[in-house]
Parts: sequence; C-alpha cells; structure tokens
Amino acid sequence: MQASAELAPGSERVGIELQSEHVAAAAAFGKVSRADIFRMNLALDIDWTSEYPLFVIGNPPWVTSAGLNRMESKNLPVKENFKGARGLEAVLGSSNFDVCEYIILKLISELGRTPFTLGMLCKTQVARNVIAYAHNAELPIAESAIYRIDAMKWFSASVDACWFTAAVDTTRKRNFTTAVFDCLDDEKPNPPRFGVVDGRMVADVERYEAVRSADSKCAYEWRSGLKHDASAVFELVATPAPATRAAEPLDLEMQYVFPFLKSTDVFRGRESVLSRWVIVPQLTFGADTALLEHSAPKLWKYLNLNSAVLDDRKSSIYRNRPRFSVFGHGSYTYAPYKVAISGLHKKPVFRLVAPINDRPVVLDDTCYFLPFDDVTEAALVWALLSSQPCIDLIESLAFWDAKRPITKKLLARIDLTRLPVDAPAIYSAAARQVERLGCVLDADKADAVLNSGAAESVLF
Repeated sequence: MQASAELAPGSERVGIELQSEHVAAAAAFGKVSRADIFRMNLALDIDWTSEYPLFVIGNPPWVTSAGLNRMESKNLPVKENFKGARGLEAVLGSSNFDVCEYIILKLISELGRTPFTLGMLCKTQVARNVIAYAHNAELPIAESAIYRIDAMKWFSASVDACWFTAAVDTTRKRNFTTAVFDCLDDEKPNPPRFGVVDGRMVADVERYEAVRSADSKCAYEWRSGLKHDASAVFELVATPAPATRAAEPLDLEMQYVFPFLKSTDVFRGRESVLSRWVIVPQLTFGADTALLEHSAPKLWKYLNLNSAVLDDRKSSIYRNRPRFSVFGHGSYTYAPYKVAISGLHKKPVFRLVAPINDRPVVLDDTCYFLPFDDVTEAALVWALLSSQPCIDLIESLAFWDAKRPITKKLLARIDLTRLPVDAPAIYSAAARQVERLGCVLDADKADAVLNSGAAESVLF
C-alpha cells in the first residue's frame, strides 16, 4: 500500500487485510478493510469510486491448505466452485491445494467482468497452475508474464518464485501462454514462453513448435522402478558379494538378489558398475512372502532379523499387504535390457542398461525405464530417445524447477514414430551401443524398428 502511494500518488487505493495491526499500518496510505478474503465476493464487497484502470496486487500466503491445517489455522478457504467456472473444482474441491493459487483464481473469477491487471508474488508452480486452470475454465486472461525473483535473497525461502502479471479482459482474445523474464529488470524483446498449446501445457512454446508432431503417445509403456522404503535392509553393498552397510557378508538365496541402480547412477553413466545389490522378496507383485520360510530360509531369517524396520514403514501402500512387501515390480523388472532415465535430474540423459554379472538390473523408484528382451530393439529405442529432436521435445515440455522434472506422464507423450530424425544416424548410434555390450546388431530387426518407428512386439 505504501509503495502504491509513492508510485501512484493520485490513485485510489483499496486494501483487504485480516490482521488488525496490519490494517492500522496500511490505513495511512489508502482505504483498508479488515476482512477475510475467503468469505468475500470480490465483485460485490469492494467499492471504488474512480474510473482509473484497475490493478490488483498482492503477496498471498505461500502455503497449502494442508499446511494451514497443520498450523491449526482457522483462516481456511471455503471449498466451492466460483460461478460454475469449469476446471476450478480440481483446485477447490481437492483435499490439498495451494492457498495462493486459490486466491488468484478467486480474483480472476470474481473480478473478471471488469478489465484489470493482476500482479502477484507467488511460486512459479502456482503461476503455471493458474494458466492451466484458466485455460480449462476459459477464464479471460489476454496476456501474462512471470519475472523470476531470488526468493532466498528477499524472503529466505528456498523456492522458485516470481512476480506474476496477467491482463484480465473479456473484450480481448484469450491467450494462455506466458512470457518468462529472468528478473524484474529483464526487458528482452522476445522472451521465452510457457503455456497451453493445443490443450497441452508446454515449458518452451517456441522450441516446442519444431517437434510438436511427436507430442502424442508413446508406443511403449514406461515403468517406474522398485519402491521399498527400507534402504538399510533391502539395499546391500557389493563387495562384490552382497554385504550389509557395516561390511558384514550375507549368505542369501541369490534368486532374490539383483544388481541395483539409483537415479544418480543412471544420470552419471554408472549403468555398468556393480556397487549395490537389492533384495526383491516378491518375484511377482503381491506374492505371499510367508513362502520364503521354506523356499528361501536364509533370506527369511534375514528379513525377520530386520522386521522392526520393515514392519514400521509408514506408507499406506504396505497396509493389508504380505509382510515385507515391495512395490513397483513385475515381469518388466527382470527384463535383460532397459532404457532408463533419472526422474530427478535437470537434464534428460538416457542410458541403455544391460545385465551385470549375468543378472538383470533393478532400478529404484526415482528412475523410469522401458524394458526389452531384445538388445537391438533396446539400442534403437535408446538412440531415438537420445536424439536431438527428442531432447528438444523433452526440454520443451519439462519444467526444471519441479522436484521431479521428468515424469512418467511426460515420457508417455513421446511418439518415437514422429520424431524428425536421421535414420542412418540412429542406426549408427544403436550399433555402437550394441557393440559396447559385446553383442551384434540384428540388421533385419533394426530395419523393422526403423521402418515402423517402433517395434510392434512390446513384450512387457
């Protein structure tokens, strides 16, 4: 309010604030009402007299509704839809939603009949969510931008944040792409943009245009790796024989023990290094682990010795499941060849993973992969995924500030048959990979894959 008075002294300034002390401090610079924004209809409950253009600014709480509940806050939003706007139900009716996002959508929904400019300090993820929901709900956003800010410097908050602006105007054509500026002083004439293109959210609109034809559906089914929530028990050190973290050798039935890679191993190119083993006590999902007492007595003894840790796993996925259960595994887990990528790192790097010590490699749940029985098919798919057009597509879709920028949903959008690639270059890259593994590329199989774009015999 004070800054508004200094920058626009002739403006009419109207404010909403819940805390009495803040109301008193701001009242020196404009008309401030003590009110709960969650219980207001902004189109009816706020009065201004001037005909000046409307500029709505704020810094809503950077907290979720679940966070407010944990703080036992009584100032919670009412979960309801605004004026029948489609798409808002997913925010307002969910068990957890971002309060800042709620407030911005409320502002646009309730004040949308009056042209105004929105300016909000918020997380960049909130800005993206607002644009996505505005598209779904056909809210009247005509133009928008984000200006990145150093939240750690200004607010001591470790979060990707921005100054988000949006022109809301029913008389103008809707536009759900958002300009991205590096800082508040950035004045580049042609900034990159994220937003909705053909009904889909993309991270870089310009880069996306060149490869958008390949944004469809992957012919293969992407899988995620093994989830167990007990690394101290299930993950073993390779010495090279399995051993505990305390270097105690373990004598276990090896049909339940596999070489193990994590996302960092995949990203750093350590896909051929045996540094860990992992225990998979259920070779099929949901199998009765009590049978291990007879089929694998040494493993059964080891699991029972560590039962205090395993029985104390908090995730609800282990409830009403066989004791010592793990998740994220099936026949695909034991495929000899896998094309894998880390879901956590900020760069798309694919690796072709082959058996280690004649055992199929198991990946952890921060990885995504495609499983293959055939090395030629695996190598060709790896080459297609590693091609520059595919990298361009991924980087045009991925938001690198996200906790897990590469997701199964994103990967499922890659149609290998529509990537604009050079077939001989793909063939050569695949051949080098196969040679690295000490195998021979099957020329007939390679031609079949390249001619069809993807083999039809997906086995997993």
